[in-house]
Amino acid sequence: MIALSRFISEAGITATAERAGNNPHMISSTPMHHWRVTLRIGRSRMLVPFSKGLGHKCAEPTADEVLECLAADSSSVESAEDFAEWCREFGYEDSDRSARRTYAQCQKQAMRLREFLGDSDYETLLWDTQV
Repeated sequence: MIALSRFISEAGITATAERAGNNPHMISSTPMHHWRVTLRIGRSRMLVPFSKGLGHKCAEPTADEVLECLAADSSSVESAEDFAEWCREFGYEDSDRSARRTYAQCQKQAMRLREFLGDSDYETLLWDTQV
């Protein structure tokens, strides 16, 4: 296992964030601070909407925070055999359209993360890092 911060450093990943009015992937009335985060490795980049609760006092998200969340979401769809299994894991009904949208977004995000990192670093992030 490798520490997430070490993985980020060795991969050369940086993050910048700017405030956003909302997170297009969140359907919640809970007040939050929304960000548009740009992850970079050299000239490659990945844009990610990211939200943090008000208790974080509007602190800009770090690469560690964003990648930890991306890894958790991505590993959830990678480890599930299908949508029904994913639903059972998270307590959703497989007839729930909102759950279907969340699952589809996690799949899309996992694909984008794999493209951004490359296969080897993607696998390392998901299965061989710890916070």
